[in-house]
Amino acid sequence: MESKKKNKPNSLIIVLFALVALMIIIYFVLVMFFPTIFEHMNTGDIQPVPDK
Repeated sequence: MESKKKNKPNSLIIVLFALVALMIIIYFVLVMFFPTIFEHMNTGDIQPVPDK
């Protein structure tokens, strides 16, 4: 009485998950080999608000 059909996720979900993982890996490779690319990025440091 067991069903032979496996519970497989949608192929779109697999592709999206693989893309996210690939983007994270590419980011770390870029940071390791080309750190100057990310040196001048704005990190959102808190700056004082000038008085009017």
